[in-house]
Amino acid sequence: MGQAVAKESPTDFPPPVQTREELQEQFKWRLSRLFLIWTVSDLKDFMISTFPLELASYIAEAAPIIHRCLLRLGSFPYQNNPHCTLSLDVLRTGMIILLRLEGSKLLDRDNNEASLFYPDRLSAEQRILLFQSLTESQGTSAGSARNLGDDYHLQKALEIITYGNFKRNVQFPTAVSKGPQYPPPEHFPSSNSTLTSGSIPDDDFRPLLRLMLLTQLYVAGLDPDIFMCSLSEIEAATDRLLAAFLHDGESSTAVSFIAFDKIIGNSMQNAFLGLHRVLGPLHSAKPIPSTTLPSSVTEAQNMLKELFAPSVKTQPPPKGRIMNLPLLSQLSMSLPQDFPIEAPEMFHSSQKVDIKGLKTCLSTTGLARILLVSGKTSQGDAILGAYFPKDSSPASMNMSSVIFQLAPVHRTFHQTEKLLPSKGPDAEDSARLTLALADVSLALSGESSTGTLTAKLNEHTSQELLVDAVEVLSFHGCMVRVDTFE
Repeated sequence: MGQAVAKESPTDFPPPVQTREELQEQFKWRLSRLFLIWTVSDLKDFMISTFPLELASYIAEAAPIIHRCLLRLGSFPYQNNPHCTLSLDVLRTGMIILLRLEGSKLLDRDNNEASLFYPDRLSAEQRILLFQSLTESQGTSAGSARNLGDDYHLQKALEIITYGNFKRNVQFPTAVSKGPQYPPPEHFPSSNSTLTSGSIPDDDFRPLLRLMLLTQLYVAGLDPDIFMCSLSEIEAATDRLLAAFLHDGESSTAVSFIAFDKIIGNSMQNAFLGLHRVLGPLHSAKPIPSTTLPSSVTEAQNMLKELFAPSVKTQPPPKGRIMNLPLLSQLSMSLPQDFPIEAPEMFHSSQKVDIKGLKTCLSTTGLARILLVSGKTSQGDAILGAYFPKDSSPASMNMSSVIFQLAPVHRTFHQTEKLLPSKGPDAEDSARLTLALADVSLALSGESSTGTLTAKLNEHTSQELLVDAVEVLSFHGCMVRVDTFE
């Protein structure tokens, strides 16, 4: 390695794979031949250099878990028993897998999980891999015979190596020679692909969730610096997100796989879209805006920040009685990715419940709309609501409609089957508005000056909210999606 080669050798194939270490080297042979070491401090300093200095502490707190994630993913298919150091080739491998730069070819999407509304959602296999990369060290399975599921990631790595294991003839490009035959998966140690016994400490996971809130709206043209005036609201939103993972788990201090898989799969499908803003500078194809290289670290940092200002900038949404910027960031983690999140207009805002006026707002089917209701329950403050895509209304909610609870715990409910139009007296009842998706329903009543909202979030749970504010936001445009890597 490192020597100049005058011409391509006709037998220049990757050497046969014999050990686990050689398997990893062969997998990375397609990705990088350079070696440098990235410590947690190195990664932290680089990420901080691409953000406003006022957010440096938030980046620093999230750096350890991001470093661990990259180190484990870069050790694929042995992420459960990773390398000791994050060399540059390990970093690149981790980046490719984490940001799915390989076009999702590494882990095939589940046939039954494809979605028109959440096209970038993580499949079940991707959720397992991400969870394994975020946990504390969990070792390997012992005392049981391996099966195909245990070797899933190992098989995928071998497939990638085998796919590139050929050589084209320089003089006849259509002539292809195959390389040496690689051993079967049983030849190597198991990748323990089904191992999910570990957990993610909440002290590690919370800073990552907070960083995702700060970067979530970047794809809509809203850079993280717009949050610097609402950091207390970011903290509150982070607590609500974390509570969702702990509420559905077995521990109050760590996130289990069952909770992680359920929440990321059903309630926060877009939770990690902000990683492209966080790690984009490590994979940027953007041209340097100056022909002169920076002469100092400060100058280089300013250049990186300039490079990663959104290519399309939009104005922050108006602050309402309920809606604020961190709440919109939290909400966007659960809404379909074609949701036109930028430049919402306040369609309706009141402390009183005007059922007739709300029905008029929500029946404007040509617009995407969000209904927000805040108030008090016996347990404290709560925010609930619903998302109506274009061409839908309370009487004809479609499959991309969403009912959600934003506080005190983040929860999201989707329709899994085609809905029938609402029936019964509610359609003409001027004092009541009912929204329903599957087994979830919201019933808003305006019989008093403030009104009440009865939320049935499953067959065993029902709560009543004494309403103190109602808002409807409308969205006229189409989603502006900033591509980090263009």
